[in-house]
Amino acid sequence: MTQQWVSLNNHSQYSILNSTASVQDLVQAAASDNMQALALTDFCNLFGAVEFYKASMAANIHPIIGIELMMAPRSCREKKRLAGERAGFPLILLAKNGTGYRNLCKLSSIAYLEGFYYTPRIDKELLESYREGLICLVGSLSSLIGTYFLEGNQADCKATIAFFHQLFKEDLYFELQRHKMSEADIRLDRMHQETWLHQQYTQFVQDQENLNAYLAEYGKQEGIATVATNAVHYIHREDWQSHEILLNVQSGEPCEIWEQQSGLARRRVLNPKRRVKPTHELYFKNQEQMGSLFADSPQSLLATLEIAKKCAFHFDFKTKFYPVFTPPGFEGGEEKARVRAVEQYLRTLCETGIQKRYTQERLAALQAKYKEQDPLQVVKERLDYELEVIMSKGMCDYLLIVYDFIAWAKNKNIPVGPGRGSGVGSIILFLIGITDIEPLRFDLFFERFINPERPSYPDIDVDICMERRAEVIEYTLQKYGHDHVAQIITFGTMK
Repeated sequence: MTQQWVSLNNHSQYSILNSTASVQDLVQAAASDNMQALALTDFCNLFGAVEFYKASMAANIHPIIGIELMMAPRSCREKKRLAGERAGFPLILLAKNGTGYRNLCKLSSIAYLEGFYYTPRIDKELLESYREGLICLVGSLSSLIGTYFLEGNQADCKATIAFFHQLFKEDLYFELQRHKMSEADIRLDRMHQETWLHQQYTQFVQDQENLNAYLAEYGKQEGIATVATNAVHYIHREDWQSHEILLNVQSGEPCEIWEQQSGLARRRVLNPKRRVKPTHELYFKNQEQMGSLFADSPQSLLATLEIAKKCAFHFDFKTKFYPVFTPPGFEGGEEKARVRAVEQYLRTLCETGIQKRYTQERLAALQAKYKEQDPLQVVKERLDYELEVIMSKGMCDYLLIVYDFIAWAKNKNIPVGPGRGSGVGSIILFLIGITDIEPLRFDLFFERFINPERPSYPDIDVDICMERRAEVIEYTLQKYGHDHVAQIITFGTMK
């Protein structure tokens, strides 16, 4: 019977230029192997967390949200390093619950905003502040513990382990990794033809074996469990070459160069300056392969199942986390009273907007279009219909918040665009000044903006002057709170 195992160290394409595996590929690989759970641990970011969570749930796989962060050798705010010293050392953190997930978000954000030096970084002080709800995996060759071990620095190695153990207690695990290649694969990949690369690989394997033995023994002494992981950066073994090309998109070095003879290009050869990984075993291994690799350490395989049970975080996609809008003059009271006041305020703005927006010229244009009807009546009927839909969906706060910061921007003479996208089909957005395109004249459909049958909130595309956009963002932060305002990102992917 195959030993059960869960892959806890996986990088997707959201690890920019560091993995060729898509989230869907990772989930599909786990599902094909009947893996009960799967972790996503992208490099210094949580960009793929929601996509990964949804894909895993759809495949009936328990999702584990994690991250690979870089630990600074000292304070992450110290933007200098000693000669020969790396800027950061990796460790894996996994979220056990909602508190853990929020702490991952905090650590990731601080790593970029405050600790960035060659790479996003955190430090021991930050880990102490945001450790709650997290599981920590340490002990890879390039980790701080691994580095001290290879340097023969036993004192700092043990001190670092003691720090992590005191911090995470039973939620600290030593990672054991075995990335040794078969002789057949070494020859197939022509690694033996590049002496420097083969030597690097041989040293890597020896160091990894020595470190594993040390961690296993030290873990027994100190009561720290070991866990079997495989650092995944691509799906299939043969993907190592495309992954190497990806690494060198980042480095800027060509993977192959022309060999010169008497000033003439003779043949293409592998570039010794290219960036490489010391092994080609960084693919998604199944449970049978890992069971064979760690047949002598079944407890390290079982530890992955234990970790999976500890990680019970789930996203809440049903609750709306928007801030609320407080209309002018509302003195406080029950939430129902505030909602009624918000709905009345939106209706009042719209009715006032009819008088401002529908000039005699606009009414004449509507009269020409709706020959048998009173143009003002057409406007009011459309407004009543839209208000009924929006109020029934509880979207008044949302529209008024957008109205609020756009009105503020216009009052400060900050250029704002006339509107685009499906929002220009709403007469409410036109009446309250979010858009400047009259929807009835141009036969624009409200249902493209809000479909009565669609539960999700619509996007409102807003264009604000780049030079003064920061002022508008600062206004929303101050009015609605830093915990209610966020900027989003759009990702381009490589096919």
